[in-house]
Amino acid sequence: MAKSNKEIKDLIVSLKQGNFMAECSNCGDSFALKQASLFAMDEFTPEAEALYKELKAGIAERKKELQELKVKGPVRSQVTARSVNIGFILERIAPAFDHFPFDRNDCRSLFDPIDYVIFEGLHRKGKVEKIIFSDIKTGDARLGKTQKQIRDAVSGKKVTFKLY
Repeated sequence: MAKSNKEIKDLIVSLKQGNFMAECSNCGDSFALKQASLFAMDEFTPEAEALYKELKAGIAERKKELQELKVKGPVRSQVTARSVNIGFILERIAPAFDHFPFDRNDCRSLFDPIDYVIFEGLHRKGKVEKIIFSDIKTGDARLGKTQKQIRDAVSGKKVTFKLY
């Protein structure tokens, strides 16, 4: 049964005058209710009013941040998608650039899981002097799981040649 405002106020007065103790639900510490800022309904104490306004402002600020993220989210996704697409294009045309460190005629494209296998020396010398597994990354891109496994297999000399 709902209590009237007067009954609630009378209860608060009794709690403040008595030797009642309460336990904090966060830390578990006990405290005397007469030291607590008890209030009825929306008739806040000055401390409770200040805390209420602070929390309300924080919620408004978070709501504003969420609205901004909602607007920026699709833009960020579009930028990321464009970056990935540009990266795919650059991977395919990289051997055409002057600063590409290998002879483009020595490159054989795979693109997945790595971009190129380079048979160094094949074109100019007619003799393969070294085989290089290469992947091209742009921006902050990193090797994927499978690419790392390939790198580790090559580094660990777990590469063989088989004739079938």
